[in-house]
Amino acid sequence: MKHDPYSLTELIRNEEFIAWVMHPDELSDRKWRAFLEKHPRKRKTVESAREYVILLAKDTGRHQPTQKQSDRMWSIVESHMHDETPKVPEQEPVAVFRTSRGQGWRWARVAASAALILSIGSVSYWFYYKKADGPMQEVAAREEAELPNTIQKYNDTDKPMTVLLQDGSSVVLQPGGRLSYSEGVNRKRREVTLTGKAFFEIVKNKQKPFLVYSYGLATKVLGTSFTVDASSESKDIKVEVRTGTVSVFSINNLDNSQKEAVLDKPELEGVTLNHDQRIAFSKESGKIIPLPVALTAASDKDVSKQHFVFDETPVSEVFRILEGAYNVRIVYDREKMGGCPLNATLIGQPLKEKLEVICNALDAQYEVADNQITILGKGCK
Repeated sequence: MKHDPYSLTELIRNEEFIAWVMHPDELSDRKWRAFLEKHPRKRKTVESAREYVILLAKDTGRHQPTQKQSDRMWSIVESHMHDETPKVPEQEPVAVFRTSRGQGWRWARVAASAALILSIGSVSYWFYYKKADGPMQEVAAREEAELPNTIQKYNDTDKPMTVLLQDGSSVVLQPGGRLSYSEGVNRKRREVTLTGKAFFEIVKNKQKPFLVYSYGLATKVLGTSFTVDASSESKDIKVEVRTGTVSVFSINNLDNSQKEAVLDKPELEGVTLNHDQRIAFSKESGKIIPLPVALTAASDKDVSKQHFVFDETPVSEVFRILEGAYNVRIVYDREKMGGCPLNATLIGQPLKEKLEVICNALDAQYEVADNQITILGKGCK
């Protein structure tokens, strides 16, 4: 079954959606208005999900939106209430509430809501860590709100997922992780929003920094490889550098003008990390704490621990290592290419750059389609 990131159960666990429901602002309004215009059949699902989020806030004792915020958010959904009904009605999750704008939020409690709340108990984590006046919601949704053509990648499998970005960078997203980004051009910076754990290999571009946003923490690089672990279950975000230099800093206390100025600078800001250095960022206090160097052995299955150093290594073995590290399938003529030796050090290079080096050595070309890579060439014989 194809995963629907905008189903009822996914929306009520989606931090960007929760941020809009609880504390809507101009940017989040713009994002969800664009979404509803593009997907009018989803308005009832959005309405039901919004009501569940408010109910969860009430049941967990967390802040609810003010009447002014409720009216403003309702107007976004209400503006799509009179759209033409689709010929094939959407089969939606259970809609158990009905809302009246004139009388504020009114809840018709049913037994099904209790079962739903129990089944998604992890949502209460969001209400615990995101205070009413906290800026983390804005940080998580900022780029998506500004860019209607946001791409979302969600790894709902039990294996790593490799995401190839437009600039040639590669991201290995671990199970349960979510990556949001835009492929717009002519921008001052490259940006992604991460929930979960991912390993990044970033193409070098000193004039266009690459930024990863997670719960108020910005990780800024010009071109390097590093891991960000921003799991929703953890109180801390961990950043570990594999190669190059990375800077990390909190943007919770910056206003919009300060934030834009800091993010646009090609120079690195905040705490600077080098090879094998690690930090933890507390979601509660916003403090950055150095961590001891982790001593771990190389692993064919963990791309962040793989050395990618090849000395007269048969190409068949090189491809086997790449398949394991990136969870991809490499198709090639084993008889012609398998025994060809490779001498290369490819640590820190994005997957596409690794493939280019290998293909140059083989006088070959490569094609990428989903998670399959096809190598075309005559080999070395």
